[in-house]
Amino acid sequence: MSISQDHIRQLLAEADHPLGLKELLRLGGLNPGQQTDLKRALRELVRAGAIVKDGKRFRLEGPRTPRAPDSGFEARRDLSSPPLKKRGPAPGSGREERRGGFRDDGPRGGGNLRRSLQRGSRDDRFEDSSQPAVEGILHMHRDGFGFVHPVSGEGENIFLPPGEAQRALDNDRVLVEVAGRPGRFEGRLVRVVNRRRELAVGTYVAQGRHSLVMTTDTSLPGPIRVPATQMARDGDLVKVRLGVGADLLEPGQGLFGEVAGSLGRPGDPSAEVLGSAFAHGFSDEFPPEVMDEADAFAVKVTEAEATEGNRRDLRQMPLITIDGEDARDFDDAVYAEAQAGGWRLVVAIADVSHYVKERTALDAEALNRATSVYLPDRVLPMLPERLSNGICSLRPDEDRLCMVADMTFDRHGQRRSHELYPAVMRSVARCTYNEVQDVLDGKDVPHRDFLKPQFEQLMALARALMGMRKARGAIDFDVPEHKVVLGEDGVPLRMEKRERKDSHRLIEECMLAANEAVATYFQDEGLPTVYRFHGEPDPQKLAAFAVLAEAYGFQLDVENGVSSKELDAFITQLEGHPEQRALNQLLLRSMMQAVYTSTRVGHYGLAAENYLHFTSPIRRYPDLLVHRILKAVWARKGKKPSDAQLDREEERLEGMAQQCSERERAAMTVEREVVAFYAALMMKDRVGEEFDATVAGIAEFGFFVELDEVHVEGLVKGESLGPGSKLDKRTHSLVYPNGRRVRVGQKLRVRLLSANTTARKIDFEALQFEDEAPLQRAEGARQPPRRREYVNEAPGRHKGGRPGRSEREAPKPGRTPWRKPAVAEDAAQWRSLGEAEAAPWQPPAPEDAATVEAATVAGYGDEVLGDAPRPRGRFSREGRREEAAPARGAGRFLKARTEEAPAPKAEPAKPAKGKRKVIRPSLPAPEEGIESGSAPEAPAPREAFTPPGFDSGDSAPVASPHPGFDRIRALAAQRGQLSTGAAPGKKVRKAAAGASSRAKPSKKAAPGKKAGGSKGAGKKPGRGAPGKRKR
Repeated sequence: MSISQDHIRQLLAEADHPLGLKELLRLGGLNPGQQTDLKRALRELVRAGAIVKDGKRFRLEGPRTPRAPDSGFEARRDLSSPPLKKRGPAPGSGREERRGGFRDDGPRGGGNLRRSLQRGSRDDRFEDSSQPAVEGILHMHRDGFGFVHPVSGEGENIFLPPGEAQRALDNDRVLVEVAGRPGRFEGRLVRVVNRRRELAVGTYVAQGRHSLVMTTDTSLPGPIRVPATQMARDGDLVKVRLGVGADLLEPGQGLFGEVAGSLGRPGDPSAEVLGSAFAHGFSDEFPPEVMDEADAFAVKVTEAEATEGNRRDLRQMPLITIDGEDARDFDDAVYAEAQAGGWRLVVAIADVSHYVKERTALDAEALNRATSVYLPDRVLPMLPERLSNGICSLRPDEDRLCMVADMTFDRHGQRRSHELYPAVMRSVARCTYNEVQDVLDGKDVPHRDFLKPQFEQLMALARALMGMRKARGAIDFDVPEHKVVLGEDGVPLRMEKRERKDSHRLIEECMLAANEAVATYFQDEGLPTVYRFHGEPDPQKLAAFAVLAEAYGFQLDVENGVSSKELDAFITQLEGHPEQRALNQLLLRSMMQAVYTSTRVGHYGLAAENYLHFTSPIRRYPDLLVHRILKAVWARKGKKPSDAQLDREEERLEGMAQQCSERERAAMTVEREVVAFYAALMMKDRVGEEFDATVAGIAEFGFFVELDEVHVEGLVKGESLGPGSKLDKRTHSLVYPNGRRVRVGQKLRVRLLSANTTARKIDFEALQFEDEAPLQRAEGARQPPRRREYVNEAPGRHKGGRPGRSEREAPKPGRTPWRKPAVAEDAAQWRSLGEAEAAPWQPPAPEDAATVEAATVAGYGDEVLGDAPRPRGRFSREGRREEAAPARGAGRFLKARTEEAPAPKAEPAKPAKGKRKVIRPSLPAPEEGIESGSAPEAPAPREAFTPPGFDSGDSAPVASPHPGFDRIRALAAQRGQLSTGAAPGKKVRKAAAGASSRAKPSKKAAPGKKAGGSKGAGKKPGRGAPGKRKR
């Protein structure tokens, strides 16, 4: 916590000389760790002119204290002032003058007073702030701190330090006090306005009477404590209802809850989907009181309801619904007929406001959700299904209450008149987009042929409306969307690109026309309502995009602002360009986000002066509000409300509009997260495969690519192409020191590296850019460090390259050895097996045949041991180190001897202490015919292997059961002391024993045991076996 500015001024006023940092820390009762906060406060005071900085000291504004030329402390203060004393407590304060004037409440001093001073200084900072309190949504970071995003959508985000942010839950709507300056605003929680989160998903861990639910959501403060339940087994995925109210939490306090149901065993994708929805405040269930109200409604429209008030009867009009194949809530129906010089369009919308009244549990829950969430495997509706899929849904051949926008248009698509009224209707058909498109394309659809004239009239009107909007300047980005196709088991099968057909545009144009007509009605009447507002693009973002577009050869003049018509003309230029999709996405990011509001009108993207949402009250609360306001206007029968009433109504609607905007953004976030999860789940079994991709976005840490066929997006880390990459913001490209430049729209070949379903991230590796040579890693998978090349050969080896326990010890009875034993019927099969099991690293062939033999025996002698026990001891480890030498650097362990660096003198090796006696060979002097520098730098693959106990019938060398003896034989062969060939039918072990006998034996070697004998290698030495290295 930082010290307040007022307290700093007080300390400087009481001091008789300028104070330094250490003095201010001591006098202020702060600890050294708060020096940074003190410096920040001092800089702000100096910048504001409240204090003056003299060198490294600070004083209040006023005459400068005279200083002596001496550098001592006493010389720096006023010579006429009395000697400096400690600042004591104020008279009558009751504080004792201890440890710099503060009472010592503990062994460290300062005690409660220091803590109260810290709290007081923190409180003073907010109390003295002129910034108003802000209501916003808290978004937690995984590191503990958080940011509050204002619900109004205006202003900067407010930072909350970890201790403050942990007093609420992620996505809570909170009220915060604000202090600081622009760009550095910090907040303090006042209260929780609305606790968003009620549910969570986790793994149930039974622990007696009180169990735990372990959740992977990092925004929650640790495990959730729950009572033991019979609803789930240990290890089940469960749904937990959190037991937190609206009070602020204590930092570090755990959560309590109760299990609301089991979701099955781990691995079910639906549990991850629900977890994302719960994290953002959505639920798959409704409170009991809401369900009771929904169940009270009849399943059919009564005749009294159909004839009440001024409701018109449209049951004879052939209205139709057009939706997707999997749609279940039908909230709009359309009808069009040709008239003189134009068309008549009737848009009938489900009358949800007839059932969802104000000040009911249904209305409160609908406002809390504000929108339905459409996910690949389910829908989280705003209203219970009894309403959304039942009495409110415009099912075919069933009477339904509706709200109607009845409009006429001329042949150019210009609206000539509009009328709004309630009605009762009966849909004649439930059509799908594909059926309508097939009819428009001239295909034979027998059960829809009778509607062909209706479809044609609707399509003709839609084309006129599109032409009118285009001439007006509406922007049509036409950004492709993707749909996740799931199998019967809920596992994603593929990502399909949503095709935008003429049948989709038909319905879109009808809905846009109805929304504009209703908005115009409210604007003409001067009545408050909830509009859909879309402002002009941010000038700075648009200017940055213009610079980027210029780098791709497109001109966009933004000096005097850009109208929607000019922006739409620019988008038209991009059609057919390879970078069209990427540039459209970047342009969208420079646009403002559309929001709901009661105070602003206009829609920049649609080039509409007035616009709102009227056509989807089943799934959007703003539409329901508009219906309710319309009925209130009709009920007043032309009586105008007072200005005070209008102001109160506008303020009330603005609060609801902000809630709807925030919930809309939350729903979009959930939908993106779920699609990302299914994409990672679909790709996790395809790691290592290669794909064609396009660069879709650039960031400082890398670039994003989208697969051309699979339609999945992932990241290529910038460092994977080399160090030193920088983001060129002017051209929005990633630039490398070697001249490479990565831009959006580039084509390349990538390999899938990883797919993390928990983090919902996919990583790729760039292999080759279009029209370029393959990158260095294009020959194979990502290259691990050279020292890890033997990991696949020896699973017991640690990552660092040193031998693991399974290599140092013999396998215990019943344990599978570290390499699966091979089975061979004869020596030829063993040799072929040795060829197949060669190590992945292939060194260059040495020049000398003896060197080849030495490298073969020393480096790969233990490949054929099969079930033979793994040897222990120093030689085993040294053999492994020598074997791994090429991976760590050529010649690190096997160095060529030269005349300048003669070979060491022959010395007997000390036999190892412990469980095994071995003999370390001496190094004999080089003999004639062998060059001193011919030692192999790396092991070469052996061409044939003969297992112990087999007679190969040829001269192929064999490996002993002990790697240490393989090394001995290699050295002996190098000096010509071991024959590389063996007579047919002879045991090769004899040669190894002979080589061992020629080496100088240890003084305490057990008599009668051969160094290369299998019996000696398998017996344990006595307790006093010498030669063991001290550790």
